[in-house]
Amino acid sequence: MKRYSLLFVFLATFLLKANSQNAKIEQFEKNLFEVKDLIFADTLYPRFTLQDRMSFYKVPSVSIAVIENGKIVWAKAYGYADTEKKTLANQNTIYQVASISKSLTGFSIMQLVQSNRLSLDVDIRQYLKSWQFPENDLSKGQSITLKNLLSHTAGLSTRGFMGYKSSEIIPTINQVLNGEKPANNEAVKSIFQPGTQYQYSGGGYTIIQKILLDNIDKDYNKLMQKMLLQPLQMNNSRYAVRLPKDISNYALAYDANMKPVEGKYYAYPDYAAGGLWSTATDIAKFVIAVQNSFVKGTTLLDKKYAKQMLTPVLEDYALGFGIQEKGGEKYFWHEGECYGFRSLYYGSLTEGNGVVILTNAYPENGRPFVYEVLNSIAVTYGWKDFYNPTKKKLFTVTNDNLNKYVGEYKSENPPISINITNQNGTLYLTARRPEPMYPISQHTFFIPSSPNDAIIFSSSKNDGVLDKIEIQQQGKVIIRGLKQK
Repeated sequence: MKRYSLLFVFLATFLLKANSQNAKIEQFEKNLFEVKDLIFADTLYPRFTLQDRMSFYKVPSVSIAVIENGKIVWAKAYGYADTEKKTLANQNTIYQVASISKSLTGFSIMQLVQSNRLSLDVDIRQYLKSWQFPENDLSKGQSITLKNLLSHTAGLSTRGFMGYKSSEIIPTINQVLNGEKPANNEAVKSIFQPGTQYQYSGGGYTIIQKILLDNIDKDYNKLMQKMLLQPLQMNNSRYAVRLPKDISNYALAYDANMKPVEGKYYAYPDYAAGGLWSTATDIAKFVIAVQNSFVKGTTLLDKKYAKQMLTPVLEDYALGFGIQEKGGEKYFWHEGECYGFRSLYYGSLTEGNGVVILTNAYPENGRPFVYEVLNSIAVTYGWKDFYNPTKKKLFTVTNDNLNKYVGEYKSENPPISINITNQNGTLYLTARRPEPMYPISQHTFFIPSSPNDAIIFSSSKNDGVLDKIEIQQQGKVIIRGLKQK
């Protein structure tokens, strides 16, 4: 009898959790919203369904996996992997994840550093055997390391790669690095002194790929399968220029008008920078592995190396990962874009939360969409202050009073002319370009591009005539001007 009671408790708990997740999924699917940096109090902003936004942004399909307390709590695909054949996407549909590949590259390099097979601090020229780094005045005599390459501080060119149609010849990695035909990119070269600034470079990650091919394994996919994909049971993930014929469950790439691209997708030989095909569930497994490595260490990566991997070098970019702080929690993240695909993942460092979003949308269409999904998931699952726009409560100023502020104001230090105009009951400030002004008190306004700066009108002679303008940052006057007569 006791045994049946325990089974009943287990089933009841399981169903309760399932119902709770189903409610959250439904809440998310019906409550997407436009992501804004600034919102007005007492203003009702519209909510949309997921299908509404997919239609609005021309997103053929999206695959989503949500992580809570270090576990994948649900994964679901929406829309069509192939719109013409009406092939629905599902959890096992693979997508090109583009630059999300860089995070896996960073993790695998740290594994090799941990096993003393590579060093973050050795000059990469010592590792390059079948390709010579092209020296110029910026690089000569300067050390360039794997740490530089991973953090985009090597000062290198070639931000990204265009990919190749099915009818085009695929270049070798040396041809890509040298910018030689049939490669369609510029040569990878130094454009800044290494270590001096952040300069995003897919070319730098292609040099990492070359180092791995020269020193660890000549088959990149085989190497990554052994080091990362198989241990994490990322069973639907692979690096491939062309997918094998026996793989049919993949999303086609689409252009800005939701038409499939020639050859169904473009090919990318730059595996380390952006050559991974994967699913939202598989990427979520990777996110969880990163979280576990950082919190307690794993058999794949010790805590010491995970912490180093996730420590920003410059511009909030670590070794293959972007780092952001929101609501007192730090998140690691990366987005990806290639022709016909847009992707994004976020994972919290300590709280065990995260989301992976993969689409086969044209990148410019997909970018606002994936961020709407991200922030809607964050709100649904209560990620503290993740979506935290500036909130302003507006004050009502009559049109007659608005007209009192209209005019040209001149500041001597710095020398600048500010024009205030009234357009249909809204003030506009023009210094470089027109911007609407919003009142938060009778004489105090702000503009959307600098919502925390105060624009204050007053009287220079205390006679009630409003002829002075001050712009304040954190209570300090940075511009003071007088109205011209």
